[in-house]
Amino acid sequence: MSDIQAPPHLAQHVMKEIVARSFRFSRPNSSAYWFNLMWIPGKLILTGDACDMTLTHFQACSSFDAAIKWASESEMDYLLRKSGERQQYDADVTLKDILRWANAPVIEALNGTVATKYVSHEENGRKKHRAERTHIGDGYRQLCQDYRRAVAAGTQDDFPEDLEATDPRRIALRLDRDSTKSFWDKDYGDSLWARDRDPRDFYNFDPCWENWMVLWKDTLGRNWTPGAEIDSPRIVATRAGRKDVEFALEEALADLDDAGLTCFWHDQVEPAYGWTGSQRYQIEAIQFACRQIIAAGLVDMSVQVQ
Repeated sequence: MSDIQAPPHLAQHVMKEIVARSFRFSRPNSSAYWFNLMWIPGKLILTGDACDMTLTHFQACSSFDAAIKWASESEMDYLLRKSGERQQYDADVTLKDILRWANAPVIEALNGTVATKYVSHEENGRKKHRAERTHIGDGYRQLCQDYRRAVAAGTQDDFPEDLEATDPRRIALRLDRDSTKSFWDKDYGDSLWARDRDPRDFYNFDPCWENWMVLWKDTLGRNWTPGAEIDSPRIVATRAGRKDVEFALEEALADLDDAGLTCFWHDQVEPAYGWTGSQRYQIEAIQFACRQIIAAGLVDMSVQVQ
């Protein structure tokens, strides 16, 4: 038999059979969702129907027993990091984070500022923690409660606050429509400056709406003309209007590269990434296989995992 021609960098390689073990998992009368789990020194390899993943840990997987024990007992997120897989952009979680960021100052303006601390205590002989919340700043609802108490006491005429003026939900037009249009034509017109228009030039609103105004400008407000009631900044103070902004955000976030959201540019919110259902399913398959192998008595569980 003639010598095998090899590239120079492989010419000195010799073949040696390695120790490996493999197992097949499938339904008795179906080929759906079958998979194989193979161990070779340093790795556990999953292959099969919709399953292709490799866990690499040269110490923990140095022996078959240690590898099976390690994978069966480890947390899913830890194993996913050992797989070399990358987390995927999650538009749904990103949208929830953006809405949480926008709503936080509004909730604080309505409910007041609340400090939360966790206090430990014992319950049935076990140490537990409970959350204790303390108001450190009143909001609009506390002010309304104080006013109702004043009415009940007959002292409402001496109440120091104007409830209507302090209502953070109120967004009022600063100028009449004709003046607003005139202001627009004079100071903005059709120039590029129109893109940087500030809702405060036309409306009075509580600072708690600043984040929602940013989202409005990036979505429905892009084509808004001052004086027009359709999609005006005022909609952020209504449930229906915020829902319209949310729908626009959902559409924009479908393509992260083209989303163009100011909250990303200023690092106020970061895009969320997570593991996909397919990635989690693959880890579930690996752990299921390892536990089946252990249950079959094929693993020395006294082995120390490095």
